[in-house]
Amino acid sequence: MASPRRVLLVTALWPPAAYIGTRRPVRLAHYLPAHGWTPVVLHDDPVAFGMPGARSIDRSLTAPDCEVHTAQGLMPAAKAMRGLMDAAERVGGPRARHVVNRLTAGWVLPDHYPQWAPAAVRAAARIPDIDAVWTTGRPFGIFVAALAVARRLGVPCVLDYRDPWSIDIKPDRVPRWPKAAHTALERHLLARAQGVSYVNDDMLARNRAAFGQPAGAHWAAIPNGYDAAEYADLTPLAGPRPTVRYTGGFYGQRSVVPALKALAAAPELALDLEIYGELDVAGRQALKANPMADRVRVSGRVGVHEIRRRQLGASALLLAVGPEHRTALTGKIFDYVCAGRPIIGYGPPDAAAGDLIRAAGLGVWIDAADTDGLRAAFAQAAAGTLPYAPRADVLHPYSAQQMAARTADLLSAVCP
Repeated sequence: MASPRRVLLVTALWPPAAYIGTRRPVRLAHYLPAHGWTPVVLHDDPVAFGMPGARSIDRSLTAPDCEVHTAQGLMPAAKAMRGLMDAAERVGGPRARHVVNRLTAGWVLPDHYPQWAPAAVRAAARIPDIDAVWTTGRPFGIFVAALAVARRLGVPCVLDYRDPWSIDIKPDRVPRWPKAAHTALERHLLARAQGVSYVNDDMLARNRAAFGQPAGAHWAAIPNGYDAAEYADLTPLAGPRPTVRYTGGFYGQRSVVPALKALAAAPELALDLEIYGELDVAGRQALKANPMADRVRVSGRVGVHEIRRRQLGASALLLAVGPEHRTALTGKIFDYVCAGRPIIGYGPPDAAAGDLIRAAGLGVWIDAADTDGLRAAFAQAAAGTLPYAPRADVLHPYSAQQMAARTADLLSAVCP
């Protein structure tokens, strides 16, 4: 039998950084060895990292037992921006910090991680026997660092997209650098990558239309995966009465307002709504106007293990999708799959998340504008009658094991 080949996972997302995007490299590191690839991880400093906002640290988020290297590179732009935001917060509080963050967003193209590339290259040069490099974005500046590492090692590089980049940039999100600059950089990086993976077919097709697939490059759609083992041996944490729970943040057009309207329209229901995360602006305003304090509770984020216990103990789990994420399968839906509780989802009628919920028997999907439909779903949650009959055949392609198998196939294709 041939010896396993070694792939260097160059990532800005690794425990204890507790972003949802951290799950993808962690799960790959866990399951790639079963498919002939030994993962080796190279990441940046978990504190002095390349993004200016506060990194979510969770010591309960565990990584598989694998070879891990840290490259503590200097990222002066990120450090300067964090200093400005810290100073603003001391003077004017969290709102001032947010304003400074908005004013300084987009100063560096595409973010701060290209500044980490020299440190990453130096660290990678000391790691023996690497056959390929894999990296995941966003942050998309990590692509610059990973390609520099791959060039130094003389091995192929695979870029993994969890989100679209320049094809979805809005003007107010990049006040300093125009979309054309991001597009040019993305085109340059795609031309240098031997392999590219996307979390859905739509994202792949849109990038192919925008940039063309370079001759000889291998592109593939590799969906996010779920790993039921992450929920093993956890004790469910239930509420005193039927409870619908949402774990994560609301933002942009992913709003809590439809759920609040439906709950307000059903005062007779003995049902609680618990939100572990942040509310969108419209949601905060709606809850201020009608607090429903005896039925709606908004808490800050809690640790990974604790949030999973709350998911396991929910009567139902709430999923919201905004129009801008119509084709995406958020990682949250796969956490909910692991929790084994029915899902009440709302958003665009043709959302990919809704298609999966219906096909896999995971619960109900409702148009975000259908207040009566959401109210009826909440009534089913209170009565314990929400439809829930998961189909393993539909869900299997989204398992972490299948995600690793497809990634291994892509690595083998670029590294025959």
